Amino acid sequence: MRAPITEDAVDELEFSTPDHRRVAEQLAEWGDTPHPQDELSPRELLTAAGEQLELAGDPEAAEAVYRRAARAEGFSELDPRSHLMALRLERGDTEEALALDTELRRSRPADAATYEYMADVWADHGDDRRALGWVSRGIRVHEEGARFSDTDFAMLCLMRWRIRERAGQEPDEYDLVGIGMDERLDRTQEEHRPR
Repeated sequence: MRAPITEDAVDELEFSTPDHRRVAEQLAEWGDTPHPQDELSPRELLTAAGEQLELAGDPEAAEAVYRRAARAEGFSELDPRSHLMALRLERGDTEEALALDTELRRSRPADAATYEYMADVWADHGDDRRALGWVSRGIRVHEEGARFSDTDFAMLCLMRWRIRERAGQEPDEYDLVGIGMDERLDRTQEEHRPR
């Protein structure tokens, strides 16, 4: 059995070479041969492998690995089905993308990243209604007990506000949380700007 994989080892691998395909192969190998003391689950490792294959310009291979990730064990901060949905949308397979969107929505992901990512994907494709649905759903899941971090919750509120602002709506209590987050991000950027 191989040695356990740490998050640092994955970071080091990803930054060690510009060869995304080679990185993907290593991540997939680790994901396919899990160690009980790995810091990342097989699902996380395979999802990361799919992301590397996308960076390598091979969406077909990425899709195959994301499918494996969706069946793999463990938690992943970003549900691999969200990547599958985005790839199908990019390909123009809107019907398939919508079916995956529905499947993912019904599974009620327990991580804020999936709600943010799905909202981004739909907004990038000009569908603010679906994007708003995803961030609103994420806020609701948080309030029903998923308990995302304060930052994740505020980022969902910020995404919601930006969509609602484009539609000319007045801010509500959630939007005010998002506006506060936007101001905080601006201050942080200002503090780190070279003088």
